[in-house]
Amino acid sequence: MKKIFDLVNFKELFKGFLFLFLYMLVIPELVLLLFDILHFDISNSTYYMLAYVFIYVITLAMIFIGYRKTIFKEAKLYAKNLKKNFSLGLRYWFAALAFMIITNMLILSLAGGLSTNEEANRSMISIMPVFSVISMAFVGPFIEEVLFRKGFRNAFQSDKVFLIFTALLFGGAHLVSAFSLGSIWENWAQLLYIIPYSGIGYFFGKAYIETDTIFTSVVCHILHNSLSVLLILLVGV
Repeated sequence: MKKIFDLVNFKELFKGFLFLFLYMLVIPELVLLLFDILHFDISNSTYYMLAYVFIYVITLAMIFIGYRKTIFKEAKLYAKNLKKNFSLGLRYWFAALAFMIITNMLILSLAGGLSTNEEANRSMISIMPVFSVISMAFVGPFIEEVLFRKGFRNAFQSDKVFLIFTALLFGGAHLVSAFSLGSIWENWAQLLYIIPYSGIGYFFGKAYIETDTIFTSVVCHILHNSLSVLLILLVGV
């Protein structure tokens, strides 16, 4: 038991989970409640987009409050070694992209379709292309890298444990929308998509560890999402 406490900083672990819980559940529910009180129908695309803006603004404010000192420090570190950090991040992004393509091709035949998360993203892009480019290609990657990786960086003494934990957490979070309590058996094949999403998380985590700045993985994530959005907009891939 003592060894576990030596390897895990439970205060940082709790903080990481708290911020994720606020971002994924509490903040969206509060925004929906506010819109309901104001009689804003989020089935309307304008109000739907406005709800996302509220969620992002509140989340970014939370991130600033919780991580402002180290965020600015790591931004300066990334800029100081820009060429090296970008080059290393690019290599890990290519590795993540190759892993995702190969695993998605294998899983697609078993699942009988795209991941629920991917289908939701495509639907959003078709309805709100400009907003989707901003949110998916820039704002989303920053928020996710800070909350899914930086938020747990100090929770583990072991880099291997950190990488596996955050990769699975990242992968699992991208499957949440696919299931309700009674639908896991019906959608069991969707569980396989945890493999490509976790693989991406693993490679982005490696980029973060090896450069010691979250902005290396943020740039990786931006490149990855930008390519995905661009392909959907141009050729509907």
